[in-house]
Amino acid sequence: MKRIYWFIGLSLILGVAAGFIFMVFQSQEVSPVSYEGRAKIVIGARLVGEEPLIRYNDDILYMPFEVIKNYVNQDIILSEDQKRVYLPLQDTTMDLENKELTEYVKNADVQVNIPTRIEEGTIFIPVTLLKEILGIKIDYIEDGATVIIDAAATEISQGEIVGNKVGMKEKASRLEFSKTELKLGDRIVVFEEVGDWYHIRSNTGELGYVEKKHVQILNPVESPSMQINEKRAQEDLGDKKINIAWEYVHDKSPNIGAESRIQSLDVVVPTWFSIADESGIVMNKGNRHYVNEAHKKGYKVWGLVDNGFDPALTSQILEDPQKRKQVIAQLLMYASIYNLDGINVDFENIYYKDKDMLTAFVKELSYYTNKQNITLSMDVTVPSSSEQWSKVYDRKELSKHVDYMAVMTYDEHWATSPVSGSVASMPWVEGGIIRSMENIPPEKLLLGLPFYTRVWKEYRDETGKIKVESKAVSMVRAKEIIEEKDAAVLWNEDLGQYYAQYEEDGATFKIWLEDARSIALKTTLVEKYDLAGTASWRRGFEDPDVWIVLDEIIKRGKKYQELTFNKN
Repeated sequence: MKRIYWFIGLSLILGVAAGFIFMVFQSQEVSPVSYEGRAKIVIGARLVGEEPLIRYNDDILYMPFEVIKNYVNQDIILSEDQKRVYLPLQDTTMDLENKELTEYVKNADVQVNIPTRIEEGTIFIPVTLLKEILGIKIDYIEDGATVIIDAAATEISQGEIVGNKVGMKEKASRLEFSKTELKLGDRIVVFEEVGDWYHIRSNTGELGYVEKKHVQILNPVESPSMQINEKRAQEDLGDKKINIAWEYVHDKSPNIGAESRIQSLDVVVPTWFSIADESGIVMNKGNRHYVNEAHKKGYKVWGLVDNGFDPALTSQILEDPQKRKQVIAQLLMYASIYNLDGINVDFENIYYKDKDMLTAFVKELSYYTNKQNITLSMDVTVPSSSEQWSKVYDRKELSKHVDYMAVMTYDEHWATSPVSGSVASMPWVEGGIIRSMENIPPEKLLLGLPFYTRVWKEYRDETGKIKVESKAVSMVRAKEIIEEKDAAVLWNEDLGQYYAQYEEDGATFKIWLEDARSIALKTTLVEKYDLAGTASWRRGFEDPDVWIVLDEIIKRGKKYQELTFNKN
């Protein structure tokens, strides 16, 4: 790998390159600085000629890709669609939570890919998240909008101004006018001696010369750690039940910081990672701002990784130990970069022949997530006769290697079902849980809850045969449709949910509703079978009353019979 290169003269290369760094990016206790505009960029002992645009918010500095590519690291690669950058890890100076993890990732010969931001025609990358991989240290100076970047591996030579009103010159000459004045006690970075002068950098990023008699050389500054993250603290949940909710992310993560705290929600699971091709690249849509804001609200964040629901691709990955390693290595990196609390594995539609290899993958991943001390969970379907969608999961063996197993007790009648029906009727859900517990310990089992329903359309085609179509809608949208069509709503005691039907354009439309009452009834299974909690697909599709129900039943231990519900 080409190392960081500095566009400075030979005399500076022979001198001691350095940087006086304040690690401002670590604090989460104060209101973050926010800045969008042009900034002075100082790299080592060189001032970048142009003043590029930067973005600085939530303690994350975004800089133009071209600046990093041209002045810091030639190995960074921009994707063709400009939506992400790639960085190899093998020869970097970065460290993970411990030596074993670091060696595992570097030996996997992988790249990380990080989403970019494109604004005003400029491609920005989050250099704060990449500084350990790039091998740099960064100081952002709010006053004056200055960014200072130094090579982390370079020894820092510090000095202190011992005179008052000491002039800094553009050149090492008393005949020069002072470009700025330094005060007694000001700290500086000393690059090299030039006769009776030192070539220096002030703590505001100004470059110039001061006479040696005005400087006291201090001990070199210790090089900063290139460790990306620390091992997470062990959390003992005891008998606490948890509610998790998947967060579907198509492209950009929602601004969770602008939302109110949901008291009954413990974990958000954004759909950020996906195996992209047979080479084992894990496409990344992670967002550190989302994690920071979620943590402020008291949520844990588990990043979801899927297999693209592609059985052939999944087979190529699972059957190759090196490719399994590469996928795992990338997930470990993203867990560190984004400060995740867990990884959620959502592998579906897998060849039955790969059953044992799927278990091997999860076992290997579990070993290393344990080293990070993060939670590993997995999503599985309700037990059925389907080899690719159900029998491929060795639930008993997989349960040994995960902390939680979310049973997707929904899609009883799926999108292309030949007949209309409920997404998750109470008898079907309970039956699925009972069968799941034959191989999954209840203390690890999360009950799947649907925050959606389907609108079914039944009609006769030109041959007189009944055809069935459906579309998934949110709880709120389902209510709106019922009100728009003035459809009668009846509670079905056997199924545990409301049912509505209406006629339009010669077709019959049917809706088996999911709402606070149906969710409350399903949630009683958590206490009945002493399950670990609930897992809901997906956040944003729910009626807000659902969270009240989950709080009352899961968190406060109320009985279903104690609750009251408004009829839809």
